[in-house]
Amino acid sequence: MNSSVLTEAAMFDSPFDYCPVCNEVVLLDQTHRECAREHHCAKSISCPLQRCFSGYDFSRNSLNRIPNERLA
Repeated sequence: MNSSVLTEAAMFDSPFDYCPVCNEVVLLDQTHRECAREHHCAKSISCPLQRCFSGYDFSRNSLNRIPNERLA
């Protein structure tokens, strides 16, 4: 088989679902905030898929800070 054919036929293993708000298929392995930004959803819109997102928002985690102490 030609390698370009293999690339086009590659499986996509990320969970997804159809969103009735933006009328598009959205990936669920991201955060709700990332999805809303990508699909231009207003903050006032109630997302019907909000409980389905499996991504973790590292920007909101206090453990994500770089420690002040120097590493040996």
